[in-house]
Formats: sequence, structure tokens, C-alpha cells
Amino acid sequence: MSIGVILDFDGTIIDSETNLYNAINRNLADRGHKPLEIERYKESIGSESDELDAYILERVGEEGVRAIAEEHLRTCLELECYPHILKLMDYCRDNGIPVAVATSSRRSDITPMLEHFGILDAFVSVRGKEDVEHVKPDPALYRLAGKDLGLAPADIYAIEDTVNGSLAAVRAGMNAIVLTNEMTGDMDFDTVDYFAKDITYEEIIEILEGKPAVKE
Repeated sequence: MSIGVILDFDGTIIDSETNLYNAINRNLADRGHKPLEIERYKESIGSESDELDAYILERVGEEGVRAIAEEHLRTCLELECYPHILKLMDYCRDNGIPVAVATSSRRSDITPMLEHFGILDAFVSVRGKEDVEHVKPDPALYRLAGKDLGLAPADIYAIEDTVNGSLAAVRAGMNAIVLTNEMTGDMDFDTVDYFAKDITYEEIIEILEGKPAVKE
């Protein structure tokens, strides 16, 4: 049986979620505003951020919004990809498993980062905000990426770190493997019918090799 893997980007390939939060607060502080509450920020992770965008725009103006975006994109290039994700990508390459990216961020922002990290060519496709009317938790991004892989949804494993992203994968009929990080570890995933959560690289490989996994 052929299988495929779809990776989220922010918080899954690199720790860009923490990076953006820090960039927002540095720019708020520079303009005399109090820090953004972490819980308010978390509500937007992996999905639309219209409310948060309006909140920030009101305080820092268009110039400040541009400064945040520029700082975020620049400093993301100083980050490193999560080692377990790089190992997973190597495994997929060596075993002929196609991999794609599905991100609620703009593809035009993410693609240069993937190229910078030297992994862009590893992906069949990169699907982002420009490709759909609604981002996660809507399943549209995952459905597009799944079509790019040419596989049935049930044969695809989606690696996600957020509730919004995991819901999108499940709603697309895929198997969501949730790997949380420092920013998303305390999110409530009770509403998500995920396949597995916070497992090791070795356990992910066992799943891809068809061995049974226990849902935590």
C-alpha cells in the first residue's frame, strides 16, 4: 500500500510560532504597549488571525505591522529545523514516500524558508493561504495537498502541532499525528480524533511501516 506524509510548517518544521510571538511583543514594547497575552496569541495559531491582526494594527499601525512581518521572516532564517522532522524527511526520501506541506501561512513566505533550509526539493508541493478560501481548521489545504500526492486521504499521515491544524487533517479524512511543542503543548486536543499524539520519531516510523500504534 502506498502512503504519503503532509507536514504543517509553523511549529512543525521550525519553531516559528514562538518566533512570531516574540517579534510582536518586541514591536509592541518599542511603541510603549504592554505585551500580547500568550493565550490570546495561541487562539490564532494554525488558523485565521484576523482578530489578532486588527488588535496589533490598532496599536502599532501599518508601519509596525510591516516591521513585525519583516523581523519575523528575517529571524526565522536563523532558526533550525526540528531534528526529528529532518530525520522523518530522510526516511520518506529513502523509502519512496511522497511528502507535501500544508500551511495556513502564505506560501510566498514559506517557500523561501524551505529553500533556505535546503529542503524545498523534498516536497511534492507546498500549499498555503493563497491556494484556498479558508485556511485551517477548514480541510481545504489538506485536500489540495492530498491531491498533489495522488493518494487517498486514508493513506496520508499529517504531522501537526495545533488543534486547528489537526482538525483540518481529520476533516480531510487523513490520519493526524500531533507533535506539540512549547507553545502548543497545553492546548486541549479532546475535540480532535487524532491518530497519535506526542510520540517519538521511532514510533512514527513504526506507524508508517504499518505497525499498530496506541492512541494516547
